[in-house]
Amino acid sequence: MNEKPNIVTPALIGGVFLGVTSALPILHYINCACCALVIGGGILASYFYLRDYPPQFPVANYGDAAVLGALTGVFGGIIWAIVALPLSLLELRLGPGMREMEQIRRQLDNPDIPPQVREFIVRLMEGGAFSLGVIVFQLAFDLIISVVFAVIGAIIGFALFQKRPRYTPPAYGPTPPPPPPA
Repeated sequence: MNEKPNIVTPALIGGVFLGVTSALPILHYINCACCALVIGGGILASYFYLRDYPPQFPVANYGDAAVLGALTGVFGGIIWAIVALPLSLLELRLGPGMREMEQIRRQLDNPDIPPQVREFIVRLMEGGAFSLGVIVFQLAFDLIISVVFAVIGAIIGFALFQKRPRYTPPAYGPTPPPPPPA
């Protein structure tokens, strides 16, 4: 049977790496360098996909890399949301998030801030249904970013790890010199 290897397992491995590392406090700042952890998840997925790629199959192409990267990004974005949501809620309640909230509240006392903006920010900080919308927007944004940059990472990984047949130059002799001008 001439079937391509399973794409789900490598995508899941890369997605777990992408999602967990991107959600962890402090470690997620590495993503500030051009989404390095997300790209790394795509590269890792392509490594595991190509590691066991059978040599009798045709060489995997960049379309395969794009599909692998997109699937890795979807898995990674979902895992990122699952891990990041409780951590950010915990950080907001216990950690430095409370200090930032207090600074924002003090800034809102500024009379130059229009009342509509002040009300919008207060509703955003107080939570409720509006905060659910912000969370859904953030999760959708993370998912889109994960897919785009994981595809880039998978393409880079294919370029790095693809097993291609070695190039052998043709067995021709040296090229003859051009004929003299007439």
